[in-house]
Amino acid sequence: MGLNEDEETTGKDSKGKEIAAGNRRRITRPPLNFLAILYEHRIAVDTSRPDQLCKRLYGGVYLKPNQLKYYVDKKTNKNCFVLYARELIIVHGGNPQYWEWENDKGTSGEDIEVAKLSAVCWIDIKGYIRTINLSPGTLYEIVFEVKKFVGWANSNFSFDLVIKPQHSKALTRTESFERKLLDDWFELRVGEFWMSPEYVGNMEFGLEQHDGSWKSGLVVKCAIIRPKEVTT
Repeated sequence: MGLNEDEETTGKDSKGKEIAAGNRRRITRPPLNFLAILYEHRIAVDTSRPDQLCKRLYGGVYLKPNQLKYYVDKKTNKNCFVLYARELIIVHGGNPQYWEWENDKGTSGEDIEVAKLSAVCWIDIKGYIRTINLSPGTLYEIVFEVKKFVGWANSNFSFDLVIKPQHSKALTRTESFERKLLDDWFELRVGEFWMSPEYVGNMEFGLEQHDGSWKSGLVVKCAIIRPKEVTT
């Protein structure tokens, strides 16, 4: 039996609504405050094509050339940041007697610099983030990307890792490098936190070792602030 005119019109309307809804679902929109983050660093972007805009943000935008990168996590649509070694505060990092700087590749294959520890008895590496630029209601983690090389010495010591929110209690943990392989980049987890009102402000995070013994053979590439994958 064929459709009458009213039924046919209704069917077309329903199909049209279904297609329109599908199109809306396919349009991805970046986090609400992405423009404020970019404009703060005088970076202009074309917002007329949301799909192209999101593609660029997924790939990352340098807020400071080869030092500080902002990107949006494609899976969660949340704000993330990468602080390469030149953006971190490394005690004695400017003294070639203690630290050397070498060229390497960033997360997207771009040229960046890494910090290579020659010899030092006091390791102190810090980074800072304005948490207002993070996505609210999100579980974040901070990791350092590092590796050991053949000059590694005193491999049995542990690092102290700390997150210091401006208006809340510090979060600390300790981790040993003893079982880490040489010459393989790996992630050293600093800690995690829910981006809630208590953490609004300037946040410091760091990697420390102050036991006074001489250490060498550590390479630091970057620190990453990103949403933590929650497994159930």
